[in-house]
Amino acid sequence: MSRGRSIALLSALAAGGALLVPTAAWAAPTTQVIQGDVLRLVSVADWDAASRLLPGEPVQWDVAISADAPDPGTVRIAVSATGDAPLTLDASLCMRAWGPSGCPGGATELRTAWSIPRDGSEIALVEVADTEVAHLRLSITLNTGDEGGTTDVRVHAQGAGESAVVGPGGGLATTGLSPIVPVAFGVGALLVATGAVLVLDHRRRTVRDKEDAR
Repeated sequence: MSRGRSIALLSALAAGGALLVPTAAWAAPTTQVIQGDVLRLVSVADWDAASRLLPGEPVQWDVAISADAPDPGTVRIAVSATGDAPLTLDASLCMRAWGPSGCPGGATELRTAWSIPRDGSEIALVEVADTEVAHLRLSITLNTGDEGGTTDVRVHAQGAGESAVVGPGGGLATTGLSPIVPVAFGVGALLVATGAVLVLDHRRRTVRDKEDAR
């Protein structure tokens, strides 16, 4: 293999390796699980996108709330917010898992274009039977003209003598592969392929040199 062809192949491999490395635009939503003795909250959101919230560009946040209570009862679902960035929030409830086209059977609108208070108080959204799984969907938008500051929104659940809260940070159990895994895989594959090309090129040049010396 000529040096020119080796360089061309290495360039192609480098381009292929770059395709294996995900960009920020491809960031997958993060799944977070809060598991208590009774309550279980499963949160799914793209917190990377939420940290760069722009006016008019909502971020979707899904939280599934369920309970394993010893006696029949209800679970109270609420939200709270603290911070200095005004946010508008839409809240919908689905009693089945959300599908690609929305809520099977139709969702219940809990809040629409609601400017959530930012004083930290828990504001009740709905109560459900503890035998059901509530699928809460929040759509959060930064108010137009208010691009400074930050606001922390949290979802609360209370039932069977237990309380649970989930939000963008602090002691949350993250499931799924770490974002570094696809990057390491892509870089590793690129290094292995590059090494193989270099070894092959070296062996062919050695054989050619020996033949020329005869």
